[in-house]
Order: sequence, then structure tokens, then C-alpha cells
Amino acid sequence: MPRGLPFGRNRSSARPVPMQGEVLVDRSVTPGRPPLDPEALFDSLPGYVTVHDTALRIVRANQAFLRDFGDLVGRPCYEASKGRESPCPECAMERAIRDGRGRSWEETLRTSQMGAVHTVSQCNPLRDTTGRVVGAIKVSTDISESRRLQRQLELSQQEYKALFHGVPCYITIQDRDFTIIKTNRSFEKDFGRAIGRKCFETYKGRVSKCEACPVEKTFDDGEVHFSEETVRPRSGEAMDMIVYAAPVRDLSGNVFAVMEMSANITPVKRLQRELATLGQAVAITAHSIKNILNGLQGGAYVVQSGLRRGDQALARKGWEMVKEGVDLVGEFVKDILLISKQRIPEYEDVMASDLVRQVWNLFEKRFSDMGIEFILETDAESHEPVSMDPKGIHTVLTNIVANALDACLEDKTKSRHRVILRVRDQGTDGVLFEVQDDGGGVRPEVRGRLFKEMVSTKGSRGTGLGLLVTHKIVEEHLGTLSLESEQGVGTIVRVALPRGHLASRSCRQGVHGAPRELETTVA
Repeated sequence: MPRGLPFGRNRSSARPVPMQGEVLVDRSVTPGRPPLDPEALFDSLPGYVTVHDTALRIVRANQAFLRDFGDLVGRPCYEASKGRESPCPECAMERAIRDGRGRSWEETLRTSQMGAVHTVSQCNPLRDTTGRVVGAIKVSTDISESRRLQRQLELSQQEYKALFHGVPCYITIQDRDFTIIKTNRSFEKDFGRAIGRKCFETYKGRVSKCEACPVEKTFDDGEVHFSEETVRPRSGEAMDMIVYAAPVRDLSGNVFAVMEMSANITPVKRLQRELATLGQAVAITAHSIKNILNGLQGGAYVVQSGLRRGDQALARKGWEMVKEGVDLVGEFVKDILLISKQRIPEYEDVMASDLVRQVWNLFEKRFSDMGIEFILETDAESHEPVSMDPKGIHTVLTNIVANALDACLEDKTKSRHRVILRVRDQGTDGVLFEVQDDGGGVRPEVRGRLFKEMVSTKGSRGTGLGLLVTHKIVEEHLGTLSLESEQGVGTIVRVALPRGHLASRSCRQGVHGAPRELETTVA
């Protein structure tokens, strides 16, 4: 045994060897209690317990160490449990022996079966009666299972983060005040950093919570709720969403937060609207074509009657009826083609004032024949061309002007009517077209459906296709289309187009500049 160590080497004796000069007092026997066996106590200690001399050699080991590492008494610890030929760098036990202070660390040991055991180890110096450090005792606890569970937890957390940030939807976690406390990357990309903000403020720009809020319902009953919402991301464009709210519970099962998952269904809703529009278009078009065919049959009958009687005037009248029917069929087919297929505008640099003058010239005689004043107002300061598809925008303006004319003709409450075709240069924001009439106005229940469905205020004389075509062309130009109407007063339709191919954000949101000096032409 190395000189001065308080324990001898592993042997059959249950009594430790006293240190030199020390009288070992057996305090294991207490009156009324059974005697304690120090050797048994040493061997029954949990974990691996070893006693080392100053050369780091093992001089004593408990049964757990002997079972897993073998009888390695007399060999250095670095050789016995790590297979090294020299002490570990920055050896904690060596430092404890050198400075007399205890140490604690984590390390991986190699058992006799070449298995790895991850442990948390502690060692304290051993001193003789004079206080001199003569060795150290080391206690190592196997934490391999804990480390495995920890790695599994870390892996689960990594998988959760990957799923949380990688799913193709928007995720927020909100507290009971509807304050956002966590978001995923998809949300941050499209809505910006919103932690600390209210969800209704971030999604919709509101100052109070939404009606029928699914998050509120989930906090109330702890169930999953969903709804369809229209939100506005940083781009400013409206987005249709399906929103699910699921509870987040603590260890006691109480709901302390709600996870809100939102998926962009704008393409699906657009497809639904297009399919609904297509079905409606087929039904209305079939009905309208039937009416046109009746007109064609009537015209053909009149032509035939005129030819049979030798009446050229009657035959010409019938032929005009046939031509009118053919023109109507052509317009129908053109509108259906425009609305049913995706088209890319053919951009040209166009002077907006020249384009509106063409439209004014097209309608001037018709307005004059109907006794309706038709006014053209162009921007006197506009000298910059605008990039647009002139044929498409010409179609837009003619559709809107034609509707304004019909509105004035149907309004019998006024003796005289007026329609204004106006264009304003918006500088860097683009150009603004306006058509203003003083007809009967549009009923409130119809306004919200205009430009979205096949809605017509002309009864059997209209199909609503023209407004859908108008909306589609403006949308292809990344422009905005708006309507302001008051029953009995009239209607203003505005078309805002960006100056270039790419719309600025201000234009997409319908921001218009102040009116400028206008040139006026009256029919």
C-alpha cells in the first residue's frame, strides 16, 4: 500500500487499514443498532468509487467499478478506464491532488466490454493526519441514460423547429390578450416581425379583435376551431386564408397559449370564383345566344319576306337585324375568350390623353344622338407616356363609358344627363382614369358583387361579362379598379394604372395624387 493512504488495496478484510500514526476508532457500533461494515458500505455506494494515490494509480475500487471495468487495482486511472498511455490533458484529479481542491466534470469511460459510459465525476483530495495530500477519491455516476434522453430531447427540439419553421403555412403562438409571442419564418417573411403585437393589428390593421375569433373560442373551450379570413400582408395585397386555432397546454393541462396556423388559399378561392363565373357565364351566355338567335331568325325572316315581295327597303331592314345579331355574337365570343384564358398584356408606351380621346371620339355621336352631354377632361401637364396595353385599356374604358351611357338612359328622374371621361397624370404613381355619370347609381347590394361576378343592372339586356373583362384587364396591368356610387346621384368608376410594368405599392393600394388642371371638351 502507498504510504499514508487511509485504505488498503482490495482484499477480503472488511476493515480499512489505519493511516500511519492514526488510531482507527470503530464508530460503526451504536448502542441499540446493529454494527455497520465499512467495507460493505464502500462496496454498496452507488456509482463507481475509486481511491487513487498521487501517481493516479487505483489502490481501491468498489464492486460496481470491479464489475464493469475489471480488477484494475494498481493501474493508472487513464489506462484503466480510458485506454490511454498518459494522463488526460488538464486532468481534474491531478489538479485536485496538486492544489488540494475538489473537482467536478463530465467524461466518457470505457468499460471492460469496450462499452462507453458517460459519467459525471467528482473527486476530492485525501489527506493524512498532517494535512498532506496523499491521494484522491473519485466518485463517478453513470448518466448515459440521461444523456441519451437529453440527445433525444434535443433531436426532438430540432425536429420541432424544422417543422415549425419549414411548414408552408403561417404559424403564430398567441397569449390570452391576442399578443403574438412566437412566429415561424414564413410568417416573418410575409408579415414582418410581429412578436409583441396583436394578431388583429398584424393581420388586418384593426384596433380590436375580430368577430367570431377562432383563437378566442379555443381559449374558451380548449377545442380546435377554424375560420376563413381575408388578411393583408406587407405587400398590401389581400390574401384569403383558412385559419386553425389549436390549444397549447401546460403540464397541468391548462391552456396557456393558442397556436394559430393559417394557410394561403387565395389560388383556391380564385379558382372557385373562376369556376363559379364560368358556370354562370355558360348559363347566361346560352340564354343570351338564344335571344340573339331569335333575333337572327327574325331578321332572316324579314330579309326573306322583302326578297319575296321585291321590297328592297324591307330586305335591308332585315339585313340590319341580322348584322346586329352577328355583331352581338362576336362581342360575346370576344368577351368569353378574354375572361377564360390567361393573357399577358402587350405593353406599349402610350399617351393616356390620346387614348381617352379615341374613346371619346368613338362615343361622341352616340351620346349626341341620345341627348346626353359627354365631356372629356385631359391633364394639360401630362407629357410622359405610360406603359400599358392600349387595346386592353381601350376595352376597359369603352366598357365603363357604355355602362355610364346606359345608366343615364335608364334614369328617368332627370331631364338632362352628363358623363365625364377624365384622365389624370399621377407622376411616379402612374395614371388615373375616371368615368363619372349622373345616372341612377348602383344599389348597395349590387356594388360588392360588381367586377367579381356576372352582375348586370340592365336586366335581360346585359350579361355582366363586360365588367368581368374590365376587372381582369386592370388586374393584368397590376392596377386597381374602384367604384363610388350613390343612388339618385350617380357613379364614379376609377382605374389606376402604374407607370411601368411593375406596380408600385402605393398604386396597388389605390393612393391617388391631388387633382391637377384639366382640359375640358364637351359634346
